[in-house]
Amino acid sequence: MSGDAIGLLLLEDSDIDAELIAHQLAKLGRHVEVDRAAVRGEFQQRLAQRRYDAILSDYSLPDFAGIEALQVARAAQPDVPFIFVSGVLGEERATEALRAGATDYVTKRDLGRLPMVTERALREALERRLGQRAMQALRESEERFRNMADSAPALIWSVGPDGTMTFANRRFETELGVPSARMLREGWAALLHEDDWPAFAEKRRAAIAAREVFADEMRVRCASGEVRWLKCQSSPRHDDAGRFLGYTGCAVDITEARVTKHVLEVEVLKRTEELRDKDEALRQSQKMEAIGQLTGGIAHDFNNMLAGILGGAELIQRRLAEGRFEDCERYLDAVVMSAKRAAGLTQRLLAFSRRQTLNVRGSDINALVASLEDLLHRTIGSSIQLTITFDHDLWPASTDANQLESALLNLAINARDAMPDGGRLVIATRNLSIGPSEAAPGLKPGEYVAVDVVDDGAGMSADVKAKVFDPFFTTKPLGQGTGLGLSMIYGFMAQTEGQIRLTSELGEGTTVTLLLPRAGGVTDHEAPRTPAHVTSGKGSILLVEDEPAVRMLIIDHLREAGYRVLATDGAIAALALLEEERVDLLLTDVGLPGMNGGELARRARMLHPELRVLFATGYAGDTANRPDLAGDGTDLIVKPFDLPQLSERLRALLDHVIE
Repeated sequence: MSGDAIGLLLLEDSDIDAELIAHQLAKLGRHVEVDRAAVRGEFQQRLAQRRYDAILSDYSLPDFAGIEALQVARAAQPDVPFIFVSGVLGEERATEALRAGATDYVTKRDLGRLPMVTERALREALERRLGQRAMQALRESEERFRNMADSAPALIWSVGPDGTMTFANRRFETELGVPSARMLREGWAALLHEDDWPAFAEKRRAAIAAREVFADEMRVRCASGEVRWLKCQSSPRHDDAGRFLGYTGCAVDITEARVTKHVLEVEVLKRTEELRDKDEALRQSQKMEAIGQLTGGIAHDFNNMLAGILGGAELIQRRLAEGRFEDCERYLDAVVMSAKRAAGLTQRLLAFSRRQTLNVRGSDINALVASLEDLLHRTIGSSIQLTITFDHDLWPASTDANQLESALLNLAINARDAMPDGGRLVIATRNLSIGPSEAAPGLKPGEYVAVDVVDDGAGMSADVKAKVFDPFFTTKPLGQGTGLGLSMIYGFMAQTEGQIRLTSELGEGTTVTLLLPRAGGVTDHEAPRTPAHVTSGKGSILLVEDEPAVRMLIIDHLREAGYRVLATDGAIAALALLEEERVDLLLTDVGLPGMNGGELARRARMLHPELRVLFATGYAGDTANRPDLAGDGTDLIVKPFDLPQLSERLRALLDHVIE
């Protein structure tokens, strides 16, 4: 038999019946090869010569009975279908034949059924053979798996859907002393340390319920009583239909690794203790180095400012002594300008340390940038082309407008220095939404207004970029800069819950992006304004200021403005005055020696509950998390302040109580 041909053996002594049977078998639709035998010897010879797909036999034969033929066929080819085709086979004999092992029977009066019966017998025989092969393959696969698992240098097991162990390799016995049979009987309870069982059982229960990978490090107790550590991992198994079958897992002994890790941790702790003092000494050295660098830059700037202040004051003194008043106003302008520059440097120091007092409110960033355009042109010079582009649907941003203006000017100056031979500077505004996956450390997801400052200058090396926001870092020569520019902007942006981002490549230019939190509502940008000079002050003020020069100037200014002024240099003296005098407002420095300004105000209000208080401070750190410096009838002004600005704050507080 070859290809799709069917090999059949027909035991039939009648030529006519054999021809009729062959005719019916031809209807199977496949090539049929029929070998015929008429007597017992010929039948046995055919069975010995080749294997058949099916055997068909008459029940009544010349030299032996059909049942004997069935027995001979079963002995020679036991799994081949055997079909009786007989004209004398009655119901009783047919039943006897089937019990004896025949596959089926067909009467010669009904030969039309023969193709169907033969086809069914062939199909069932094929299915049996395939099933037997599959079972044999499964047995061989299981045997291979068992041999591999028993030979593997790890503990290998499987459990059913309920966690019952169904397989455990020999490694459990050879390595831990627990036979596989016991593991199948008791599961992990045969090994797991008794103190760890509750946590293990709960974790396993949760993994099975979720059909998740189970991984754990657990203590086990060997048959000898020795405690060891295993690292276990198992994965869920499913059949082709997706039904959960349980877990297959493996484990390795990590006892030595755990011991080594513990020894290393102890050694690391010991080494850390030894290095702590050295690290502290190194930090102190770095602090002193940073202070030295800061001193050089600040000394350069402050000496220039002090030169303007002292020189102008000296010239004014000389003119006044000689009775000459020409140029005095010009010298005063120089003194005031230098003093304001000194105040600006102090604000940059505070911004770097995030201690400056900010006036954060909703601002129109497009209007703010537009108001700076003329100043930016003058700052960068004619050799640099300035381009400003606006997003006309820009959201309002929450920021301190004055500090943002200072930051943009600082960035423009940096860009100018990076383009000594000229170039292009672009400032652009845009809306930006940042999702959770895009958020960076220090920046929450949300909506922001972005201000991009882009130049095509020299760019920065990787080393410079790594230190560009460091305090006191500068690429300028020693004494030519404080290194506070970008660190000041960094501190200001962090203080307002925004962020500064910088990208740069050598020879490709630099892009700095300021991210400002979106503000609620629509807010128009207001240019900084100088308070009007107040000349009609009413009421009485108690001034507490320990700096004589500052106290003198404030007293003269307030009296010229029309206020009745009492003054002292400390809190104790101020409380004594308040016991004898009634005043409308207390103007006190926060950082007084001894009792501070906040405590003074609290005690003063115990004497006069309706007393208004204006605090003055030169350091915003004085006011951080201080509820005693806030509240109704209270305000705060930061030194150095303009005297007209002081008058405006006083008027705002006193107008509510003095008609």
